[in-house]
Amino acid sequence: MCKSKKIILILGFFLLITQNLFATITYSPSQPNVEQQVTFTVTHPDGIGGNQVQWDFGDGTPIMQGPPTVIKIYKVTGTYTVKASYWTYKQQYITDQTTITIIEKRKITYTPLKPKAGEIITFRAENFLSFNIKWDFGDGTIINCNSPLETHIYENPGTYLVKAWDWCGNSVATISASIIVLPAEVKGPRAPFSISFINLRFSDGKSYKVVPKDFESLIAYADIKYEGTGILNAQWLVDGKPFKILTKALPYAQQAIIDSGNVPGLPTQIPGIHEVSLKIIQPQTEYSIPVIRYFVSPARVKREKVNLSVSKALNLNEIEIPINTDSIKVPARDYFLLKGIIKNENETLIPYVLLRIYLGNELIDQQLIKNLKPKSEVEFETSIYNSSSESKTIYITLYNISRKPANLIFIKKLKIVIK
Repeated sequence: MCKSKKIILILGFFLLITQNLFATITYSPSQPNVEQQVTFTVTHPDGIGGNQVQWDFGDGTPIMQGPPTVIKIYKVTGTYTVKASYWTYKQQYITDQTTITIIEKRKITYTPLKPKAGEIITFRAENFLSFNIKWDFGDGTIINCNSPLETHIYENPGTYLVKAWDWCGNSVATISASIIVLPAEVKGPRAPFSISFINLRFSDGKSYKVVPKDFESLIAYADIKYEGTGILNAQWLVDGKPFKILTKALPYAQQAIIDSGNVPGLPTQIPGIHEVSLKIIQPQTEYSIPVIRYFVSPARVKREKVNLSVSKALNLNEIEIPINTDSIKVPARDYFLLKGIIKNENETLIPYVLLRIYLGNELIDQQLIKNLKPKSEVEFETSIYNSSSESKTIYITLYNISRKPANLIFIKKLKIVIK
């Protein structure tokens, strides 16, 4: 090839490169989010012949034939290569490309969802591009440069517009959220009597239990959290039918435990699955109360006669504490010891007896007693920490766990009276 032809080819190739360098794809906005309209425009100094462009947006959607300016919406975050192919007026076929990064929508979230005046509210600037956020809480409080996580307290109820900006406010994009702040809630004894939480369970904390036919002392429990002071009127229901009426005064304590009673216990005469629920009559509740279930097997319970007696109570100085039939006086926030005797009054041996001791609804001790011989006695000892100044009840229970299901064979209650 002669030297002049080589020079012409090199100049032509250089001209093609420089023409491609002047071709540009621009898009707006500069930091687009998912599901946000993005406007793409391709330009070339020689003009676009026929005003038709093949657009490839890089997200797997079909190539689109359209004008030099089009609108696209991305559904998924990520970085995409966008290509535009077209003929110029000088009959040159050009393919230009650029990359675009699609980010999650920036938003302001807050907790709690129903905030009250005087309550700490936590705000989060989610999916922002920087960690230096300018905050405007809408009540005159402005923080010029802080983290994406910020707390704020509104003194008065009302509706406030919260705003946030990237890069300490050096961003044209303003993200906002409207927040409704409710009046401060009245708490304490003067608050309206209302129930905020109810959980039904059996003594082991579970919502399902298997017992033999004619099992005695099957009890359901309800853990209740409430505000104010009032009279609780409720009905225990078994299989949707009234089982027992409950009327109980709830002094201001914010939580209580009620039970279905053991005289009589829940009915176990009919084999099969049974449902237990609690119908609150007063105060009225705005939510449904969960149901717990128990299964009565056809096999009858074998009854063992085992007695337990508390023989002595001592403080840590080994000074004896008087015990009444159903109560014991102990100091608040202190340890004390309980000693007692377990007696098997049957003619047969019981291989395994489980001693469980509860303080309120909290299991604080359990001991396994092996080979409880007929007509024999076994001593037991346990330590108890009275952690509060409130009156609680000690439940001392015995289970025969030699076979399944385990059988409750004894229960004793001791009410703690604070000295």
